[in-house]
Amino acid sequence: MDYQLTDNQREFQKDLAGFLQERIAPRAGGFEDCPRGEINDRMRENLKILSSRNFLGTGINDDSLDLVMIYLAGEEISRACASTFLSARSSAFMCGGALALFGSPEQKKKHLGRLLSADEIGAIAYTEEDAGSDISSITTSARRDGQDWLVNGDKNIVVNAPIADVFLVLALTDPDGGIEKGMSLFLVEKDSPGLTVGASVETMGMRGVPMASVEFKNCRASELMGEKPGKGYQQLKTLMTMGCISITSLCVGIGTACMEISTQHARQRRAFGRQIGKFQDIGFKLSDMFTYNDLGRMLGLRAAWAINTHEDDAGVSAACAKLFAGEAVTSIVNWGMQIFAGHGYIRGSDIERLYRDARFAGICEGTSEIQRALISTHELDRFKQV
Repeated sequence: MDYQLTDNQREFQKDLAGFLQERIAPRAGGFEDCPRGEINDRMRENLKILSSRNFLGTGINDDSLDLVMIYLAGEEISRACASTFLSARSSAFMCGGALALFGSPEQKKKHLGRLLSADEIGAIAYTEEDAGSDISSITTSARRDGQDWLVNGDKNIVVNAPIADVFLVLALTDPDGGIEKGMSLFLVEKDSPGLTVGASVETMGMRGVPMASVEFKNCRASELMGEKPGKGYQQLKTLMTMGCISITSLCVGIGTACMEISTQHARQRRAFGRQIGKFQDIGFKLSDMFTYNDLGRMLGLRAAWAINTHEDDAGVSAACAKLFAGEAVTSIVNWGMQIFAGHGYIRGSDIERLYRDARFAGICEGTSEIQRALISTHELDRFKQV
C-alpha cells in the first residue's frame, strides 16, 4: 500500500496552507465578539477570499467528487478557521457537491459555478426539531402545483441560512413511498414567496457560522434535484457518507491547530526553572496530540480513498474515521487546556475558542452513537449465520 500523497497533492496542500495562514487565520478570532450582522458579512468575505484562488471548490468536479482533495482542503481550512470551513462546506460541498452528483445539466449551469465562486451561497436544510439523525421522522412536505411544488414545514439549525441565496431542502413528496422512495431534495431560492429565515442562532462554539431556522409556508419550488422525485433520501445518504470525510478533516484541523499552539506555549512557558514542555507529563500530552491527529488523518484519507475507488466497505471506513476523529479532538483540546492552565481559561484566548469549537465534532451530522450503531450493524451482518 502506498500512503504517500502525490507531488501535486503535496504542492496543493503547501500552497493552500500558506494562503490560509496569511488571509484567513488572522480573521478567525474576530468572529467571537462581533454583532451578528458583521459576522455574516465577514463570512461572506471569507468565502470570497477562498474562491479567489479556486480553493472553495477543491475536489468538486462537474459530475464527481474527489474526496482525497476535499479532505486535504478541509483540514487546512479548519486549521486556519473552523467556522469558515463549516460555512464553506455547507455551500460548496453539500450544495455544490449535490449538484455535481445529482443535478441536471440545467441546474448545474445555473448554480454550480456560482456556488464555487461564492457569487451564490448555499445552505442545506434537512434537520428538524424532532428529526436530527432520524431523517425518517421529517414532517416537511411538498405537493405538486402545476409545474412547481409547494413546500411546507420548518427546518432548524440550518448552516448559512442568514446569508444563503439558495437552499437545498429535504421534503416528503410521497408519504406512502417510505423513507427510500418518499423523499425528495429541492432547490429553493431565498426570494421564493413563503420562505422565511428566522433569527440567527447563537452557539457555544463555531461563532462565525451563520445559522438560523427556516420556515416554508406554501413556498413555491420549481427545481427538483435531478428532476425526478423520490430520490432525496439516497441523495442525502450519499452526501452524508461523503460528509464524514470532511467532518474528519474538521476534527484533525482543529486538533492540529491546538497541538501547534500548545507546543509553542510549552516551549515558551517556564516553571521551576525550565520549559514546561520538558516536564514528562506535558511532553506526553503533546505526543498524544500528535498521535491522535496522525491517526485521524490516516483514517480520513483511507476512507476518502475507499470512497474514490468505490470500495464495498467505504461507508463503514468513513464512519470509523468520523467516530475516532470526533472523539480524539475533544481529548486533544482538553489536553491543550491543561497545558495552558489558567491562561487557557481566559475568554478570547485561541485555546478557549478551539476548546468550544471542538465540542461540535462529536455531535454534528451523525453523533458518535450513530456512527457506532452503523459500524456495529455492519459487523453483525458481516458475521451472521447463513
